[in-house]
Amino acid sequence: MEMSRAEDPDPGKIPAVRILVVEDHAPTGKAIAALLQGSLGCTPPAGRPLTVQTVRDAESALEAIAEAPPDIVVMDISLPGMNGIEATRRLREIAPAVPVIIHSRSDTDVYRAMAAQVGVRAFVSKQRTAQELAPSIRSILGERTGV
Repeated sequence: MEMSRAEDPDPGKIPAVRILVVEDHAPTGKAIAALLQGSLGCTPPAGRPLTVQTVRDAESALEAIAEAPPDIVVMDISLPGMNGIEATRRLREIAPAVPVIIHSRSDTDVYRAMAAQVGVRAFVSKQRTAQELAPSIRSILGERTGV
């Protein structure tokens, strides 16, 4: 299990907003983490510091979620072993309140419908990552915290 975790900037004070990125392509996972740190890290939702953790497969994601549920999950569909749709279905069993954003190159009506069936909160095409991912996260976290 390969994990990359940004350090909590101030662990002794306000709890961090925790985002789990599930992406099998390591450079893409690192790029997403950097984008989120740059987009949300300066003005994190609810005034809380931001921590982004990346894992490369669904099994690692489910283990991380069972250990410490994040505030939000960004999930790719195409993963080795278990796909992101099935991982989201299983995530609902262990942490039903954790919102999931599907982040996929496979932006089709079929995948969007499958994602909706397992209760994802948003579907962001990888082609629209820079424009839509951070705003989607901010919106969902704002709904959850009233910010």
